[in-house]
Amino acid sequence: MPPRPLLDGLWSIRQRRRAPIGLSEPRDQCRCDDAARINEVAYLRTPHHQSYSKEGAVAETDSGVRNSISAEPTKAFFVDMLVRDIPLEQAVLDLVDNCVDGAKRLAKQAERPYEGCSVKITLDQTQFRIVDNCGGFDIETAREYAFRFGRPAGAKATSHSIGQFGVGMKRALFKFGRHFNVQSATSNEAWAVDVNVDEWEAQPGWSFPWAEFQDNGVSTAKPGTDIKVTKLRPEVALKFGTAWFRNSIIGLIKSKHRQFISDGLQISVNDFRIDATNIYLLVSNGFTPGTDILTFTSDDSAPVTAKIIVGVGTSSPKEAGWNVICNGRVILEADRRTVTGWGLLEEEAGKTLIPSFHNQFARFRGIVSFDSEDSSQIPWNTTKTDVDQDSIIWRKTFQRMLEMMRPVINFLNELDADIDESTREKSALLDFVTKASPQRPESFSVKKDFTAPARGSIVKGPKMIKIQYSRAIDDVNFLQDALGLGSAKAVGEACFDMILKRQRD
Repeated sequence: MPPRPLLDGLWSIRQRRRAPIGLSEPRDQCRCDDAARINEVAYLRTPHHQSYSKEGAVAETDSGVRNSISAEPTKAFFVDMLVRDIPLEQAVLDLVDNCVDGAKRLAKQAERPYEGCSVKITLDQTQFRIVDNCGGFDIETAREYAFRFGRPAGAKATSHSIGQFGVGMKRALFKFGRHFNVQSATSNEAWAVDVNVDEWEAQPGWSFPWAEFQDNGVSTAKPGTDIKVTKLRPEVALKFGTAWFRNSIIGLIKSKHRQFISDGLQISVNDFRIDATNIYLLVSNGFTPGTDILTFTSDDSAPVTAKIIVGVGTSSPKEAGWNVICNGRVILEADRRTVTGWGLLEEEAGKTLIPSFHNQFARFRGIVSFDSEDSSQIPWNTTKTDVDQDSIIWRKTFQRMLEMMRPVINFLNELDADIDESTREKSALLDFVTKASPQRPESFSVKKDFTAPARGSIVKGPKMIKIQYSRAIDDVNFLQDALGLGSAKAVGEACFDMILKRQRD
């Protein structure tokens, strides 16, 4: 007969198994309850008069109870590590991502599929609140999946989701403050969780208790999710109370969720409604962006498509570079790092494959859009701030990006040379480019090479040539004053024009 303490422990384990609470310990951490069960079963199967000594030999003991070593993290340590490296702005975006996934489940087959869906954010030095009308999620999802640290096997997945890692909501809640309330309602049921983090950290177990649902933001008549965080961390309260932080959040949402906003999703911050920004590529006869579509398949996962578009836009260094989009969510915007090919050298030959970014490439536009029903297959990191450079899908896509990028770089070099030789006012190639029509990248869906006119193929007046020469500065200054001109360049042009007129007359 096992000793009484062991029987009590086994009864406690059975009771815990019946608890209907929704939050569990972190995935991939040592699960001490499971370890305890293993040890207790092992105890029942071994002679009770034996235990192991420090040297590893079998030793006699009166109690016969074998102690296990706990590797369970303290909650305070786990929370601190969970939130330490994520920027506050990114934590806000994680919550918006969850709202977008809800809107995706409600999307209509229409030109603006998210019309009618809304996300309202309110933040100040005392609280953070985000309310959406994007359908909510049910009690089973809350109990079994939504509050897990990590996405467990068998979790319900949103097709083409952007919140696939299973950490965003929890990380944001703990990042913001020490008290949070989450309420959600579908058209059939509603639930709530209310957590005082200080009290929760002091209690055993990793579960969150259910709370009374308050019908003041969402309901079965108005399905959605309402999240409120109070008792803000001091550093969070300081930022939430400033206008510059609110403006930063507005700018990030405008950038990161521009596709969803363009497709009808309404997002507001402190009652300021956010408008969409868009990328435009210039198109004309004989001047079209390059487009390619790659498909990556696997026997045990959903396929991934990568749509690559390269072309020319208006001259704007801030907007130039590569844009990487994953299931509609912008991950990189106007990226000009070696990660996306800029300044890339051929290692063996030391040859420049792609030059480092310079303002002469201010018209370059590149867009890579990854899309998959299973978002875990897409090459992005867990904070959705960069690509996963170790991903085979990214590596293969990256090689094609470089191939498609090179012709655009060559054209921009030619454009820069034409401007340098003919002047900006008289460059036929620049005149051609600036008269091209802007189009959104969504309109390009057919594989096609980048096409652009060759330098010299477009004529704007007589063909021009650049003249350069040097003269003594005193002489140049003398003529500049005598002719009433403002630069050495103007002196040279005036002298040329006078001599030309004299000879022709």
